[in-house]
Amino acid sequence: MRMLVAGMLMFFLLGASSGGWAQETNGNGVEGSDEADVRLVVDVSGSMKQNDPNRLGNSALELLVSLLPTGVTGGLWTFGSEVNNPLPASTVDSAWRQRALALKPELSNYQQFTDIERAVRETVQAGANGTRRNLILFTDGVVDIPANGNDKRQQDAASRKRLLNELIPRLAKEGVVIHTIAFSPGVDQSLARQMAGKTGGLAVVAETPEALLRAFLDVVDRIFPVDQVPLADGHFAIDDHIDGFSALLFHGPSATPLTLIGPNGERYTAENHPDNVRWQAQDRFDIITVPQPKTGQWRIEGPMGEGSRINIDSSLSLRSAELPTELYMDFVTRLEAWVEGQGALKKPDGKPADLTLRAELENGQGQTVRSVKLTSDNGHFSGNLPAPDFVGNARLSLMASSDGFQRLRQQAVNVLPAVSAQVDQPATRVKLQAEYPLLSDANTRIKAQLQGEELPVVTVDSTKWRIELPELDPAIALPLRLTAIVTLGSETRVLELPTLTLNDDARRGLGDASLDRQGLSGERMEETPADAKPDASLADKLNTKLSRIANTVPRLMREHYDDPAGWLAIAAGIILLCIVALWRRRATHRRRRQREEPHV
Repeated sequence: MRMLVAGMLMFFLLGASSGGWAQETNGNGVEGSDEADVRLVVDVSGSMKQNDPNRLGNSALELLVSLLPTGVTGGLWTFGSEVNNPLPASTVDSAWRQRALALKPELSNYQQFTDIERAVRETVQAGANGTRRNLILFTDGVVDIPANGNDKRQQDAASRKRLLNELIPRLAKEGVVIHTIAFSPGVDQSLARQMAGKTGGLAVVAETPEALLRAFLDVVDRIFPVDQVPLADGHFAIDDHIDGFSALLFHGPSATPLTLIGPNGERYTAENHPDNVRWQAQDRFDIITVPQPKTGQWRIEGPMGEGSRINIDSSLSLRSAELPTELYMDFVTRLEAWVEGQGALKKPDGKPADLTLRAELENGQGQTVRSVKLTSDNGHFSGNLPAPDFVGNARLSLMASSDGFQRLRQQAVNVLPAVSAQVDQPATRVKLQAEYPLLSDANTRIKAQLQGEELPVVTVDSTKWRIELPELDPAIALPLRLTAIVTLGSETRVLELPTLTLNDDARRGLGDASLDRQGLSGERMEETPADAKPDASLADKLNTKLSRIANTVPRLMREHYDDPAGWLAIAAGIILLCIVALWRRRATHRRRRQREEPHV
């Protein structure tokens, strides 16, 4: 693993030092401009020894050095119990890159604690020069501050609360963006997501070099958007407005070497290509940089993995209003885009070309789940992306096309519920938070149902609610149904929020057809030893289960009255229950017969 990381880093460093993948800024002060201030904040706490077993933290600095464009502002901070700034924020150039690379040993000087609050506070305050600050925070995300007294747990909780409730909202108002990249699944994901979400940043967990690379590309694409051309089945089109392209192509470590084929059939390989073409090959990916490429259809021969892309340098660029990093279930997303310099697009007869813009949303499996064609108003395109119906990672794409012209912008996004819910462990209370920016207690009413009974929902503040749970059997998983009645303007809508499972790790589930099926089919049916005494309580236990499910079935029938799939699920659960009951009854009788003494 370390050899792989080292090889990948050297590959990118070579590319950066020679002006490879790192793109120059466009200087327009709108997006991807030299106004950006990027600050890498690396966790060097002791917990990173366990939560970063692959030592990916050591590669973070080198990757950033390779990807930051020349001319922007960059700096490095490390933190544990103390916050250090070995590389103050300054202009990125070749000398800056050399200084940054020399600081790699700083990332292995581990400290005892993880004071994330102090790290964020001191990093954003250092040398603020009015430019837009972007923090890239590498951490395992576990708040662990030096104790000042006996109640350390309370002090950690207080620091976390100040960070989320005071510091992050203030930084969001100041325009500071925080991107979080975590090194392990042991991260405090709620903390990382809220820090990124409230400031308009991205939150990513990267446990492998490949995931780390994609995370960096997603973050850099967010800070410095770059045009691409679509890459489909190894084919991509280069028009006469493109001055050069850089292809980042992922592949397996033992994959067949890639071949780049030009419009006239010219074949380029890593070993055989023109002098003006830079081809850097590694075990898991290649980067090919081609200046002044010929126009027409290009093709890549060989296996390519997820995330491969073709970045371009062109006078005709796709521009947009700032794309969101978070979308919300049940709510459309407003999008605006245009092509800068589109007047240069002409048909063969010299008339203006017909330009179309489209937006698409892909889920985590790469499937297009939402799309919309944007409408034009004097060259400015806009439209509403339909509301997603899932929660999780996704990718938002904007595509512009006309005769002989294609441009693509992509960005990683997270899809969130309009109202998020989190259950305390053990399950005694549920906390709810309005995620969609326009929701508050003034226009939103939350309803909660547990096994057919409505639970009271208490308002904590304008965007938070609380549900006190009754005493629950920790061995049984129960679904808590959540509904939000929202009034925005003159429209009132009922939003079915994602069902929250209480005691999620329990072996059995009750109160929902799907949970019942999972619980019944997942139980272990152990044989009673031959010398064991008859279980006199077996019938009572079975009757208790039957009573619970019998009490649940009428509610399920009411809730799924108009839902054929719901009826089928209920029927399947009842049939399965009967089969289990019959099996147990026969097994019990069989064991009892085996234990009877022979008689004359």
